[in-house]
Amino acid sequence: MFIRLLVLLLTPLFFFSCSKKHVETNRKPSAMVTIAPYAYFVERIVGNTLDVQTLIPPDMNLHIYEPSPKSVEMHTRANVWFQIGEPFEKKITQSLLEKNPKLKTVNLQAGLDVLTEEDAIELSPCVGHHHTGADLHTWLSPKLALKQAQHISQTLIALFPEYREEYQKNFNNLALDLQTLDRDIEKILSPFKGNALLVSHSAFGYFCRDYGLIQLSVECEGKEPRPRDIQQILEKTKIYPVQCVLLQKGFNNRGATQIGEKLQLPIYLVDPYARDYLKNMRQIAGNIAK
Repeated sequence: MFIRLLVLLLTPLFFFSCSKKHVETNRKPSAMVTIAPYAYFVERIVGNTLDVQTLIPPDMNLHIYEPSPKSVEMHTRANVWFQIGEPFEKKITQSLLEKNPKLKTVNLQAGLDVLTEEDAIELSPCVGHHHTGADLHTWLSPKLALKQAQHISQTLIALFPEYREEYQKNFNNLALDLQTLDRDIEKILSPFKGNALLVSHSAFGYFCRDYGLIQLSVECEGKEPRPRDIQQILEKTKIYPVQCVLLQKGFNNRGATQIGEKLQLPIYLVDPYARDYLKNMRQIAGNIAK
């Protein structure tokens, strides 16, 4: 009787344990990215062979975002993490490696000709302010995005060589799309070389460098502009023809909106972090050309 009772008690635990092991052994490997545009690149390359996770939720200000322990816990099973150099990534990496020592981290800024913050916002009103670090918005250059997509592809092929042919073929198709995108934007914006964009956040340094535009950033060190900053921007708009104002989701847009309305400029709300990269970049270029 005792043995029969013991069997009845242990049987559910046995089946639960077997079920859990079955789920774990049949779970797809996963790749993690910090922001959604890179999820698009990874998905284009891997198809259905991997799960793709994005760390930063939509419409969040990347530069002030602090992931909660719960959100970090959701990504402990990732095989690889494609990073973009944000300071918070280092903090999270240590926590993830403690739970998953096999996690591979990849810096997608490695080997790129990156802009310093002084380069990226050299025409901003923050005269005399000190800026440190590099401009990390490299994906907003289709040329650099192509190099990063190649880096992603090479990393994934090394990690999952059984999918080499599929990943290489998918990357080749993505590369063609990125090259076409670059040519299309160049054609759309070529009549406006030397003109300026008024932006609420200095995210468009690489975009402007690629297509001969000038970035006038309203944001000062991540803070709302002061009255004298706004006056300096207004003075610069007399020198550089401004095409439009680009506001950014998740950021303080009040100063840029105020200047845009004063100058009667077209104002667009854009999302540099949108997942559908090709569509989003064409839309940004189209807004400028309007």
